[in-house]
Amino acid sequence: MFERFTEKARRVLFFARYEASQFGSSRIQTEHLLLGLLREYKGITLLLPSADTKSIRKQIEAAAEVRATIPTSLDLPLGEQSGRVLGYAVEEAARLNHHHISTEHLLLGMLHERESFGARLLLERGADLEKLRRQIEKQGSQPFEPPRVAIPPSARAGETITIHDVPRNSLSIREAVKRCREYSWHWQKRDLTTRDIVVNRRTGAISFELTLAAEDPATFEVIKGGWKRKDRCAVCRWELFESKEDPTHGTGYTNGREWLCNECYDKFWQRPDFISGSYSDLT
Repeated sequence: MFERFTEKARRVLFFARYEASQFGSSRIQTEHLLLGLLREYKGITLLLPSADTKSIRKQIEAAAEVRATIPTSLDLPLGEQSGRVLGYAVEEAARLNHHHISTEHLLLGMLHERESFGARLLLERGADLEKLRRQIEKQGSQPFEPPRVAIPPSARAGETITIHDVPRNSLSIREAVKRCREYSWHWQKRDLTTRDIVVNRRTGAISFELTLAAEDPATFEVIKGGWKRKDRCAVCRWELFESKEDPTHGTGYTNGREWLCNECYDKFWQRPDFISGSYSDLT
């Protein structure tokens, strides 16, 4: 599911985790998701003008138990209601025929969980699920469609290249390799590791410029491992992520912008004649 989340939606979850830690909550609750949404989804005020961030935060702070903050380096699980909100967001994306799951779907998903604190705060401000759904649909948020490659009859007939034990359409792979070779990239082997970031204590804005915390510690806080790296191979779309259990997913080759899995690098860069040698009828 999370592979369909846009970068904006993932930042909402990051901010929600940060908010939960600041409130000393052992779980990410719907009110923390709402604060994350308000940080990231500026369009919410156009859809719901009464959704004032300051007043919502004030209500959440007034209702929260006084607890010690939890270190931001610790992972916090989603609360039961928050988990259902994400599931409803997936359903809303499908209803709108959107391949991606973004902030607007999280907003709609929260309104399904009507008894949650986050939803009640929105409902008090006039939020209506059906009305918001129509507004979002009217805005014309376009579903993500990956580039399509025309497949000739010969390829449709079963011409495949096996990568990671999965048969893949040979023409699609060839086109992806061609795109990656358009420039003379230097591919360097790297581990996909988490990165430290700094967070603006007031706004929640994040940066990889760690010197900000040293220059202005009152405003910026360093979060160790706050950015969890995740990518896909630019050729076969194999998922790459940091994993101690399965290190094959945790290393690859990068040009600083894109990644290649080890198998694709071995096939198409270490042996650049792989396609022409093995699939000469397609080149």
